[in-house]
Amino acid sequence: MSLFPVFETIAIIDGIPQNLAFHQARMDNTIEKLFQKMSVFNLEEIIQVPTEYQNGLIKCRIDYNQQDFNIIFSAYQRREIRNYQCVYLDDLDYTFKYTNRTIFECIKVTKDEAVIIQDKKVTDCRIGNLIFLKDGIWYGPKNYLLKGTQLSRLLSENQVQLKEIYTDEIHQYEKVMMINAMNPFDESRAISTQHITL
Repeated sequence: MSLFPVFETIAIIDGIPQNLAFHQARMDNTIEKLFQKMSVFNLEEIIQVPTEYQNGLIKCRIDYNQQDFNIIFSAYQRREIRNYQCVYLDDLDYTFKYTNRTIFECIKVTKDEAVIIQDKKVTDCRIGNLIFLKDGIWYGPKNYLLKGTQLSRLLSENQVQLKEIYTDEIHQYEKVMMINAMNPFDESRAISTQHITL
């Protein structure tokens, strides 16, 4: 196991950390479940944004263990996803936000991004959660691999509902959107599910 086996990615917009309460909750839960310890970290204190990163969209990555951490700031450019490809991996486990992401790096697709299918059900893509629009309601797969902070926030605000989404039902939904810490809910980023290759 590496020195820092887990990490958080936090968006900074014009010097202000986003969605911090949800990142803190996930970090606390990870330390409790993975290390059987109480968290000693306070993200509000840890994240001191350097002057050169006070403007625009910045990615803050915190690699950590139960007692120590390493923090890196970098400029971030949002990635456009125009199409997806379903990949069938029944034995993939990503319960915590592990720094070792070899399992995702091994997933090769000819499209922009993968839709990971387990037991004929939609889970996540390689870089975040997926949500699907049907009849004006956004749904997230009940079988997600990792509960992202954006998904947690949307669920808390009743903007998304969880349900099992089977592979053969994907095209019954109108749109799909990838969400993660750096890519919050924004309907302009949603694309037709017809751009998902089953």
